[in-house]
Amino acid sequence: MTNDDVLYTLIPLLRARVDEQTLDQGALTPDTRLEQDLHMDSMTIVHVLEDIEESFELAIPDERLSAIYTVGDLADIVRATDSAMKDRAA
Repeated sequence: MTNDDVLYTLIPLLRARVDEQTLDQGALTPDTRLEQDLHMDSMTIVHVLEDIEESFELAIPDERLSAIYTVGDLADIVRATDSAMKDRAA
């Protein structure tokens, strides 16, 4: 799964959880910060993570959650978790 593939799926999930006025201020990029730029609180981030787990059919390990600050961090975690799950299945 490429970074672009992940971002293509992540962006609609994030847009569904963010205020439209916030999104009008700029495009979502890997450098977009969840709290500072998108004004997400911790509960909104948890809901986004739940959406991601359901959409990508994976379980993000709890120890990875403290390292999520940007859209790029979300993409990295999705790719790493997906890769680890495929390795275990092989």
